[in-house]
Amino acid sequence: MQDVNSIVFAYPISLEPDEDGRLVATSVDFPELATDGADIGEALANATDALDLVIRERLRRGEAVPDPSQRQSGDFCACPEHVTAYRVALSRWAQSRGRGAQRELAQLLNKGETHVRRLLSPEGGATMKSLVQALAAIGLRAEPTVAVMPRS
Repeated sequence: MQDVNSIVFAYPISLEPDEDGRLVATSVDFPELATDGADIGEALANATDALDLVIRERLRRGEAVPDPSQRQSGDFCACPEHVTAYRVALSRWAQSRGRGAQRELAQLLNKGETHVRRLLSPEGGATMKSLVQALAAIGLRAEPTVAVMPRS
């Protein structure tokens, strides 16, 4: 696993044409991710939406979210929503701390444990500001980025 302090949640996406000429998007990191589009733009937009849903579902079930694999030649990249990526980082921190992590984070934030549960829940309704504050409380800095990169 990459150092959570510097992870970029940019996952490789493969696009392959199907028998109808649509582009099927899949991810080596998430076997459950499969979507398509009429063209590259639509397929990648759908893959980005699907990636966010898959990651949130894994968080909801308490399953691990892998670090992104190395991009292969011809791969594209998709990133989850910032809120989702921040929750992955918080969840990894909580898992590394074990029992009492929610209480510890609540104390660091001077908030109740209900607030922390909202932060960690993929459907918790926490604000971006609250998530950024929580990351700062555990020693992480949120840096939303937009990357433009050449195709391999």
